[in-house]
Amino acid sequence: MADTRPHEPAEVDSRKAMAQRYLEKARAELAAKDAERPVRRQREPVSDKPVTLGDLRPRLSGSTYIHLLLLVPVITLSGLAILWCYVLLNFDVLVGRVIALPTGILLYVAFSYASAYYLGLIESTSRGETNPDEALRGDWRDWFWHLPSTVGMIAAAAGIGYLLSLPFPNARWDVIGITTLLLYPIMQLSCLETGSPLSPLSLPILTTLGTRPLMWVSIYGLSFVAVLFLSTVAKSAWRDPPYFTVIVMGPLIIIALLIYGLLFGTAARWLSLKGR
Repeated sequence: MADTRPHEPAEVDSRKAMAQRYLEKARAELAAKDAERPVRRQREPVSDKPVTLGDLRPRLSGSTYIHLLLLVPVITLSGLAILWCYVLLNFDVLVGRVIALPTGILLYVAFSYASAYYLGLIESTSRGETNPDEALRGDWRDWFWHLPSTVGMIAAAAGIGYLLSLPFPNARWDVIGITTLLLYPIMQLSCLETGSPLSPLSLPILTTLGTRPLMWVSIYGLSFVAVLFLSTVAKSAWRDPPYFTVIVMGPLIIIALLIYGLLFGTAARWLSLKGR
């Protein structure tokens, strides 16, 4: 008996084959992305044993130093570019505007790179091994989205300091600086704890002010020493125009970034080992 069922045209078969190939390609790309995705490590269980310095000592990978050396010229050149753009804007507005565009692109790359590196330091150190490669993996244009979790916390702390300084116009910068130093560590750790820059204050982190006073004394002590050192060097190296000052301060700022990343990462690791 002859088959009387209608046959599909060859064009329909070719479309089905093409759709099948696209589907298989999409599945392969998803599988490759899943394979490249870093395995999320489970938080270490809270222990009743005392935390030793060996438990908190960060183990720095080679990439930590490589990115550190790369960031020094990037940040220094960015500072020089800002200064040069400012001078040109005062000299000739038209020329300054022409230079402003590439300067803005350089700042975008530099601050995104530094922010991703800094956040990678904190997150990896909190797990016991300092390796910022995880935060720097992938498309470099995605580094921009680390800025709200880093620079955004500094800006938020400075903004609160500005509001508090309004009744004290003669001491405005002093109030802003002290407020930023006091609030920024809390906001940065809170942002890491909540996983969102929209939640810069976390109740579990705030409670550690009373439950872990030694940790906060260490954080604030090192913060004030670092700021005092940087401000002293900046005043000593000040020249007008401050090209020499920028060259001197660029490497020191990157070293301070490394120290702060290790400091906050170690604090987060301490809390993960001993609880809040």
